[in-house]
Amino acid sequence: MHKLSASFLGRDCTGVVACVTSLMEKTHCDIVEVSQTILAGEFAAIFIINAPDSLSIDAAMREFSTGLSEAGIDLSVIVRPAAEGTWSASQQCEPFVVTAHGPDRPGLIAAMSRVFARHGINIENLKAILGEGGDNQALFVFEVKVPESMDLGRLRRELIAEGQRLDLLISVQHRDIFEAVHRIQPI
Repeated sequence: MHKLSASFLGRDCTGVVACVTSLMEKTHCDIVEVSQTILAGEFAAIFIINAPDSLSIDAAMREFSTGLSEAGIDLSVIVRPAAEGTWSASQQCEPFVVTAHGPDRPGLIAAMSRVFARHGINIENLKAILGEGGDNQALFVFEVKVPESMDLGRLRRELIAEGQRLDLLISVQHRDIFEAVHRIQPI
């Protein structure tokens, strides 16, 4: 077995996950990990799979593309060797959630992302919600991995300063605290 990354992107439709996973089953691939979402009618998924040694990358691309086409499902497919390990494997990291809320305009995600990049912080998940809090308002939720060696005070000050420059309200919380605060409790 060898580990592959298979990415699918295209128009969402009923049965798309069933089709993709059935193609993996047909080619004797075992799903190790998956992340899937729908955004404005577009389907996006990344599967990490264990594939039989006899299934080359080119053969997997052919099998998946042909099967999707035969099923009438409009998805682009990319298959490549899966990355070994994770970005943070060489350093100890803590999970944080950074939210930014304010007036929407182009360049907000790029500006916030540059702060993370300057500090060697990996963005693991990003969600942008437009219209949150009113017309022309945006809420961005960044899930990031912060190296333990990072000066959190400095990071917070830089994020808040960038937020002020962009008229965004910034919050930085450890993921455990964020989840505890936002957990829905029974009445």
